[in-house]
Amino acid sequence: MTQQITSQDTQKVLDLCSGIGGFTLGHLISGGFETVAFCEINSYCQQLLHLRFPNIPIIPDIHDITTESLYRVGTRKVDGIIAGLPCPPFSLAGKRQASKDERNLFGEFFKNMREVRPRWAIVENVPGLLTAEGSQFFRSILWQFTSLGFDVEWGIISAASVGAVHLRERVWIIAHSQSSRRGTSWSQYTQSGTNAASVGCGNALECSIQRQERQHPRLPKQSPSVKYSACAQPTSGRGDDWSATGLDGCLLTHPGLNPWLCATTIPSFNRLTRNEVAALTSNELAEYRQLYAEYQAIRRQHTEQIKALGNAIVPQCAALIFDRLKRILSQQQKNS
Repeated sequence: MTQQITSQDTQKVLDLCSGIGGFTLGHLISGGFETVAFCEINSYCQQLLHLRFPNIPIIPDIHDITTESLYRVGTRKVDGIIAGLPCPPFSLAGKRQASKDERNLFGEFFKNMREVRPRWAIVENVPGLLTAEGSQFFRSILWQFTSLGFDVEWGIISAASVGAVHLRERVWIIAHSQSSRRGTSWSQYTQSGTNAASVGCGNALECSIQRQERQHPRLPKQSPSVKYSACAQPTSGRGDDWSATGLDGCLLTHPGLNPWLCATTIPSFNRLTRNEVAALTSNELAEYRQLYAEYQAIRRQHTEQIKALGNAIVPQCAALIFDRLKRILSQQQKNS
């Protein structure tokens, strides 16, 4: 059973690139965390976040995240950062320009890490992140985490492992630290020549990196200066629906949300010919134009809905990651 964090230890969370809130729904399933601010630039996703979480402020642009901007929206404390950063720069379906892609926000993410100085962070992305630029991009991510004083675990979890009918593999990265180096800028360490902290937690993991490499050959090979480890694979692929039930409990508190988010059909609209339009009275023509405008609005919303769902984090997968993080934090409390 997952060890629970006590109420006084509820972790305050900053949710970056929030989308429609799948990451935050994941910790609502797991428990022990509270999102104190979202960061999301898409207006459709902002509407859903306002509907789902009306009391949580939204900062639209990740470039605007500072301690001052967080303070202005009422956020006084951040224990951890979660981020579902844009995946097109690393997706196997795209050009995979990685660091050369303007949509790559890892630079801003680490800027936020240095500014906010959280105790931990979780990042989600596509498996192509592991092999982008010959795996050098992923190595640079690990280096930046370790240079800030964080230990890092990572692994691939699929939606199928939590009972979905599709695969939808995603890379999950957990960075955590109690080190006094946490929050010190990366430049200070590279300039001073300090060695990077080790990546991974050794015996804290349920499986070794050697077994993970056999299961996932896409993982980068070990570097002489950095110890790599990976998240243990989930064991909940038995078809049980504990996490789905937990998610239902979250959504049922917002009865107006499900039809808006989950509707998959568009009402039909019978277009009239030019001759038929010409035969309409002025009142009928006005009504026809109004109906057509409403139909077009529904189509636009449907397009945004499908895009948002396609980019969304699977909450049940995120819940597994938060459960793992809670075990890490609980162990740190025991050791402190």
